[in-house]
Amino acid sequence: MLKEISKTDKINQRLLDEKKVTTLDEPKHLEAIRAMNIQMDQVRREYQVKDRKSQITAANVILTR
Repeated sequence: MLKEISKTDKINQRLLDEKKVTTLDEPKHLEAIRAMNIQMDQVRREYQVKDRKSQITAANVILTR
């Protein structure tokens, strides 16, 4: 007979019992989440641009030497 062991369920229950878990469903929380998502999109785009430029530069250095 197989017995499924889930450490995640135990950890989640312990955190709930210790009141270390908070539900972020208030309007101020949702607005903060939206603002963070917008900021992360901007950071992700900046990283992609820098990564592409770095790859192009690396390719040019390899080809010209």
